[in-house]
Amino acid sequence: MVTEAKQVAESTGVLGTLGINGKLFLAQLVNFGIVFFVMWKWVYTPLLKIMDERTKKIEQGMSDAEAAGALLRASEDQGAKAIADARKAAKAILDEAAAAAETERQEASKKARLEVEKIVAQGRDQLKAEQRKMVSDAKAEVGALVAMAAEKVLREKIDPKKDAALIAQALKEAEPLV
Repeated sequence: MVTEAKQVAESTGVLGTLGINGKLFLAQLVNFGIVFFVMWKWVYTPLLKIMDERTKKIEQGMSDAEAAGALLRASEDQGAKAIADARKAAKAILDEAAAAAETERQEASKKARLEVEKIVAQGRDQLKAEQRKMVSDAKAEVGALVAMAAEKVLREKIDPKKDAALIAQALKEAEPLV
């Protein structure tokens, strides 16, 4: 048996001693090379390409998300600024309206005061006119009374022309008294 093993070992070489068949090993090596080439050409390379595209999409999504976050922050800041500006404008409008209302109130008060003064002045004028009328009526009555008293005293009736002349004269003399 040892001699036979020696013969087999010599005929098969080092690979034969290890129990490896050279032709079978070479066929397996060729088959592995073909499978490796096919896998590399139609599986590994497209898979790498797909993974690279996916990585690029993820990176693009991340950069888009960062850009969207920056835009969101910018729009929030802009919105806050717009709200602050709107509040300032509203306050200015309210202040302007309050000032206009105060001016209008003052003008209305001034107009009312002028109207009251006008009415008071008209009332005074009317009172003066009524007072003059009353004084002239009183003078006429006093003149008539004086004429009646004079008639009683004189016991004679004066004609109407003399009566009117006497009344007019009595009124002229009474004017400085009134």
